[in-house]
Amino acid sequence: MKKTKLTEKNDNFRKLSIYIDNIIRKMESCDRQTRLFFDCYAIVIVRSGKLHIEENGQQILLRQHEAVIFEKGRMAVGKALQDEECWITLILFNGLGVPAMLEYLEIGDRERFNINGNVLSAELDAMIQTWEAGEYFRSSVMLQSLLLTVKNTEKANYQDSNLNEIYQYIQEHYAEPMDLNSLAQLYGASVSYFSRAFRQHFGTSPMTFVNEVRMHYARLFLTATEMKIQEIAGHCGFEKMEYFCYVFKKTEGCTPSQYRMNRRHADKIHQVEDIEPEDRVDVKL
Repeated sequence: MKKTKLTEKNDNFRKLSIYIDNIIRKMESCDRQTRLFFDCYAIVIVRSGKLHIEENGQQILLRQHEAVIFEKGRMAVGKALQDEECWITLILFNGLGVPAMLEYLEIGDRERFNINGNVLSAELDAMIQTWEAGEYFRSSVMLQSLLLTVKNTEKANYQDSNLNEIYQYIQEHYAEPMDLNSLAQLYGASVSYFSRAFRQHFGTSPMTFVNEVRMHYARLFLTATEMKIQEIAGHCGFEKMEYFCYVFKKTEGCTPSQYRMNRRHADKIHQVEDIEPEDRVDVKL
């Protein structure tokens, strides 16, 4: 019976759930671009500087210690920023079990995470050194352990730290077109992971919060201005007035026009109640 070394890349080795194809260390200056084509899964890690990545029309900005994962078959262009050199590490990996592993870890395409911290940095450096020493099987196992550590610790902390930025972004850009996919992309995670993280952090779903912010301003415009209903819908980020009226009635229990009339009627009553008794004029009929 022929024995097979675990450090060799052969057919038996490629049946592992994950194996590292290559680890590349690259340095780019601000006046150069690097073409990133991934014929397998890849993790791009910024070791120093800042890296701007454009992939399929999408823009990603990575700072020192930040990383992003790309699915197989992606092609991107990276460029350093701010007149400085940018050191990056590319970890290229593959295997029959990679898709299932990433799904289990809830790590999606173009998802970002942070490798800063003593534990993660040590794991990363040890894995790279192990692979460069020719211990491919061991380094592949270490990569799985690294991704699991990211899932259990740093990833959650890194993603949650960005939730307040998304919260602020919604309040500042409520009048612009906004959907779950665009918010998840801005957050740097899959739609399912982003939705769960947002709900756990704020106690409501992302789009429910978007509509709450929009309804707040809709009530304000209806009460304090003479804007037409259709104008208010546009100012609150609704392209179709019908949908604006649907959301408004579902939230307030009445149509925008009814809400405006009710508020004006209530304001008149309050104005009469605020008149001092000596200022009132009794009219006898």
